[in-house]
Amino acid sequence: MAAFKSTLIILLASFYCTSCAFSFAPSSVTITSNNNLYRSHIEATVLNAKSDDDDDDEVILSDSEDDWRTFRAKLVMGESSTSPSSSTPTTTTDSSSSNDNIIIDDSDLDGIGALFSSEETTVQQFTPLDPSQWAYDSGKVIEQGAVILGGVEQDFGFGLRQQYFHKAVILVLDHDENTFTKGIILNRPSDRMMEDDVNEGLEWRVWFGGDVQGLDSILPDIVCLHSLKGEEAKEASNPVMKDIQWTSFENAKKLVKKGIASGPEDFWLFAGYAGWGPKQLSGELERLSWYMCATDSQTLLKELARQSSGVDPRDAGLETWELLMNMIGRGETANDCSGNFDDLMLKEWGRGHLLKGYGGEVGVARNPLWGGGGGGGFLEEMDGSSVDDKMKEAAGMALTEDLKAGTLLRGSSADRSPFLLRKQELHHSLLLVIVEDDKATVACMLNHPATKGYDIVGYSKGAASLPLRYGGDFALKGQSPLIWLHCSQKLRDSGVGSSLSGQNEGIYKCEQEQALEAISYGIATPSDFLVISGVCVWPKLGGSLANEVKRGVFEVVPNEKQPLVIETLQTQTILTKDNLAENIKITQDAWDKAADPNSSCKSTGTDVVLTTGIGEGFDEDDDTVVFNSDKKVSELADDALQKWIATFLLGAPTLT
Repeated sequence: MAAFKSTLIILLASFYCTSCAFSFAPSSVTITSNNNLYRSHIEATVLNAKSDDDDDDEVILSDSEDDWRTFRAKLVMGESSTSPSSSTPTTTTDSSSSNDNIIIDDSDLDGIGALFSSEETTVQQFTPLDPSQWAYDSGKVIEQGAVILGGVEQDFGFGLRQQYFHKAVILVLDHDENTFTKGIILNRPSDRMMEDDVNEGLEWRVWFGGDVQGLDSILPDIVCLHSLKGEEAKEASNPVMKDIQWTSFENAKKLVKKGIASGPEDFWLFAGYAGWGPKQLSGELERLSWYMCATDSQTLLKELARQSSGVDPRDAGLETWELLMNMIGRGETANDCSGNFDDLMLKEWGRGHLLKGYGGEVGVARNPLWGGGGGGGFLEEMDGSSVDDKMKEAAGMALTEDLKAGTLLRGSSADRSPFLLRKQELHHSLLLVIVEDDKATVACMLNHPATKGYDIVGYSKGAASLPLRYGGDFALKGQSPLIWLHCSQKLRDSGVGSSLSGQNEGIYKCEQEQALEAISYGIATPSDFLVISGVCVWPKLGGSLANEVKRGVFEVVPNEKQPLVIETLQTQTILTKDNLAENIKITQDAWDKAADPNSSCKSTGTDVVLTTGIGEGFDEDDDTVVFNSDKKVSELADDALQKWIATFLLGAPTLT
């Protein structure tokens, strides 16, 4: 019979260490949620157990430096070893009668109590790299020192928005379910540097830690991770888990100055963090946006060291995520989505934000008003050095005057679309300026039929329905929510509508009553009109649509091309799953017809011959393809547009 020195630890061990038979004296034990109580028991206890075959076993947790999570992991590993090996989670049920005598505090925040808070406990196959390394799927346990892995099973991923969260590996620095959770992304190293104003001549490599007070903030939130052992270093730091602490940038520089740290190489400097409000992260776990992982400090430190030594930022840390997914038994899930659309979009995000010379200087904010409201957002996404040659050519084609109402624009023809990472709806779009004043430019997209139609009543040829077109996220105050447009000379001569440009030509805007009356009298057919819902807005303060035209983000369509473009768009129909591809094809046809034959800024359509680079068929220096892939960036932009339409207009994100 075994004898024990700690009732609490005996009780915990009895649930998970099934290889030994334990018995205990107490008939009732209360487990509270106090983190320090758990840790003090775990750190200070020496367990002496005697198994049924009378062999003496000794389990020792020697001192406060030992990682209490290691002990818990060994308990989980012991249970996992009795479960069938699988890449998917298995469920075990403890039917011990002693469960009736245990009181569980559901408010437990450090995770140990949560692991025992129900009769069914999810246990993952333990996959060590070496005897000292471990990781397991911790279910929904959120705690300081836990790792959050970007999920890939939700319907709507991070391919179109916030690409940096796709397959992210996030270390939880602080967690309180009722207030706030803070974490930093561990697998987004950049080659951007931050100067040291204390230690002359030193530079610190910057990692992207998250989107809150990140790389481009005026005052970025800086966290310096390290594993220094000295007492002064510990006093200047906040512990996260065994061997991993964080401190401020100012403290890190002082530790280097005093010689306690040898230099910036002793730290990992993260700009920005990821944050969640009360219970927000728990809700996202329910939607499979994330997986929770518990792992040891050495696994994380080894991965940080590996990423620090020559890893290309354009790979965006995918290997680290895949490693941990395999360790927690989700390798099959990771393999199924390797190299998919979201991966490629993440790599393009890494290229635009993590490479030196592409993302600007750390701590220099880009003007948030540029492209605001629904404009391109191009200036917010990348600086001029990230624009390809054709964008540079367009940038030199400055307008001699501001845009005017009635001007028709088309999205950039550059191979690397400025709308790849955000505002994908503007990729190869056709945009009509309807209001131009000293405060803002208002325009509407013409090429996005939605799933709803406007039913025409009283048409002589029977029932007819016009596709309502998504024009943007905003509405014009005090005006009809629907904008009716035509480009028909017959309707101009009949006085239907008024010219947007003030000239007796081009595209006319009319009232709904005028359009319906013209149709009922046989002057017009329903297909003569485009019906738009919503507009885009570019404020003049800090940037304007005219500036984006000067930069080549949009291109002016010659007036003589307008009738042909409108005629082509009029062949689009109400959006369905069956005609998605056809409607996009018509948009592309209209966009092609809108090209200015005199402009040097147009796609060449030339196929790129790939040479052998870092992998077969890959050329890491070929800027026309996504890094470490054979996917052309221009094709990825087309895919992103289709994904945006399927997700936001069709409501079917998994369709493409």
